[in-house]
Amino acid sequence: MIAVLGLGSIGMRHTGNALALGKAVIGFDPSPERRHLAQAAGATVTDDRKAALERAQAVVVATPSATHFDDLADCIALGRHVLVEKPLTHRSDGLEGLLRQAADTRTTVMVAMMLRLHPAVMRAHAILTKGGIGHVLWARFLAALYLPDWRPGQDWTQGYANDPRTGGALFDYIHEIDLATHLLGPARPLACVAGHSGSIGLQAEDMADLILAHPGNVNSVLHVDYVTRPRQRFAEIAGTKGFLRLNLDRRSLHWHDGTGTLVEETDFPGTYSDDYVAEMVAFLAAIDGDAPPPCDGFQALDVLECLISARTLAGLPS
Repeated sequence: MIAVLGLGSIGMRHTGNALALGKAVIGFDPSPERRHLAQAAGATVTDDRKAALERAQAVVVATPSATHFDDLADCIALGRHVLVEKPLTHRSDGLEGLLRQAADTRTTVMVAMMLRLHPAVMRAHAILTKGGIGHVLWARFLAALYLPDWRPGQDWTQGYANDPRTGGALFDYIHEIDLATHLLGPARPLACVAGHSGSIGLQAEDMADLILAHPGNVNSVLHVDYVTRPRQRFAEIAGTKGFLRLNLDRRSLHWHDGTGTLVEETDFPGTYSDDYVAEMVAFLAAIDGDAPPPCDGFQALDVLECLISARTLAGLPS
């Protein structure tokens, strides 16, 4: 049985995917309305968090990020394999010790960096690993959309996105920092600025720009925001022998060689929903010992520390 802690939109997505894959689910949430939705979907529900953890063999942590550390600690103490929604936590102190405890007890910790399972990203990773564009020179990443369109029917000023300490565009778009490190190697922030456009009434930053340094004298530039219409999400990577462009929303990859000749143009099927299913499949494979998790706890910790350093550079609260 899989316990899902937190039955908001992402918790319900994980619940539905686990059920569709034939797994029994016990869902915990303090909200009776959310428990009712999970029960209607086919899950067992409880208002007792401890009971949910004790009954499960594995756990999905989909609670607010401010509680992720305690949820992760309790899962590891009980020897429960765990999939933690991003970000792993909003602070890094004490995390390495927890992750080493999990490793010592062979408890799987997987973090939901789902862009690693996007087919265009997987193809780009394969091309880069084989040196398809030569030595990487630079890269840029853009993730920009209009928050009210992203979460229709919700008061976005009341959700986690508007918490200046644990929310905001940088924490929400940690996927893009993870994507940069996944494709280019470990990163450290060289510069970060974050601001408030004032257009959607957030107290947390609604846009930010980062410069990251990667091995091999490679720098990447990232822009993330909550205020752009129409939405944009892409990555561009230049090398000594070619160029890659990924459109994540359209699920496409374009690969040109150094002369500008098109080497590959691929449109991948499916949607982000399929990537979430692939994420649950990967988690189940990891807890069965069939494959390592796409993003383990230590990899996610490196990304989190990069993000926290970037927030510090930008003068954001910790």
